[in-house]
Amino acid sequence: MKLTTPMKMLKNASTVILQGIVPALLSAAIPLTHASTVWNGPTINFSHTSVGVNDQLTSGVALTRGNGGGLYNAVTESFASGGTSPSDTKWAVGSLANFNTLTYGACPLESGERPPNDVGTTYVVHLINEDIYLSIKLTSWTSGGTGFAYTRSTPAAVIPPTPTISITNPVGGAVFSAPANVSIGASAAVSSGTVTNVQFFTNGVLLRTVLTAPFNFTNALPAGAYALKAVATASGISATSAVVNITVDAPPAVTITNPASGAVFSAPANITIRASASDGDGTVTNVQFLVGPNVLTNISSGTFTGTTNNLAAASYTLTAIASDNFGIKNSNSISISVVTPVATTLSGMSASAASANFQFSYLANVGLNYVIQRSTNLVSTNWLSLLTNTAVSSTVIFTDNNATNSAGYYRVGRLPNP
Repeated sequence: MKLTTPMKMLKNASTVILQGIVPALLSAAIPLTHASTVWNGPTINFSHTSVGVNDQLTSGVALTRGNGGGLYNAVTESFASGGTSPSDTKWAVGSLANFNTLTYGACPLESGERPPNDVGTTYVVHLINEDIYLSIKLTSWTSGGTGFAYTRSTPAAVIPPTPTISITNPVGGAVFSAPANVSIGASAAVSSGTVTNVQFFTNGVLLRTVLTAPFNFTNALPAGAYALKAVATASGISATSAVVNITVDAPPAVTITNPASGAVFSAPANITIRASASDGDGTVTNVQFLVGPNVLTNISSGTFTGTTNNLAAASYTLTAIASDNFGIKNSNSISISVVTPVATTLSGMSASAASANFQFSYLANVGLNYVIQRSTNLVSTNWLSLLTNTAVSSTVIFTDNNATNSAGYYRVGRLPNP
């Protein structure tokens, strides 16, 4: 290796130092850089009419002029000094768009020799310490006096960041059963500052304004279709969420029409269950029948009817569950009883010739239906039905007010289950 820099070798038992190499290495270091600030905001007009009036650009630079002469920096200078004023500035003729390719030097207005010939000229001024570039267009200059005016650029307008907003609850396509208490929430944030409010809309109508996080609330909604959106505002800038569509669906109507609630049947009972079902804002897609907790059948169309057979003596709950096209359900339940029938025996017979009546009693199951018949000769075709009733007690008393003194026969029969 050949060293072009003079060196001296110092050597001891453990150390070797090469002098002259370190400066060469340091000279190759990469300089630090940073982004310059460009004032490309709206322009303003500045007019200097008397001594003491300054255009305060920054805390370190205020452009002004004395009685004659050029410009100087009132922060650090008391008068214009040829070739160096205004302090902390460099000037170039050109466009601010090309600030990084222009050649900068002393202010051409400093000596006062060139104006007013430069009125109309646009300069790019570099504020050295702050590394700021701005444009100045000279609009007037009074030779030998204090007056001058220019139009200059200002700092770029700071545009507040736009907040982000999304509805987190409910999810799109959600269906609720009316009337519904719907929990509505949104996530809102901004990169700097604070979200000051979130407005919630349903079908374009303001529903609620929430001022602080968490941005959520619960609202009762009647049946209908809803388009939900949320608008977040931060520093006067607003953003709107994507629309979330939900449905609040009126449940279908369903009623068990047969048997009647509280009906009593004799065991083993075969029972036909019928229901009527309708849906005001859609269609009924299914009716399910249950006997107690057990599913009897599902009917999707036509007459909503199901039959259960051989029910043993017990109390039962019959339920019809209707579902509509949104999957919303409604139900109707009734209670019935199935009893073990008692033997129908007649007793307590008595007659009154004076009043032409005949009376007897018979055993029955409360709630079951019975028919009482009379015949004069026991011929099967000659039985006349006198009364059909539903037993309200376990012993039923019957009186025939049209009995005659001629021979007659009576019988009581339990009617089949409806």
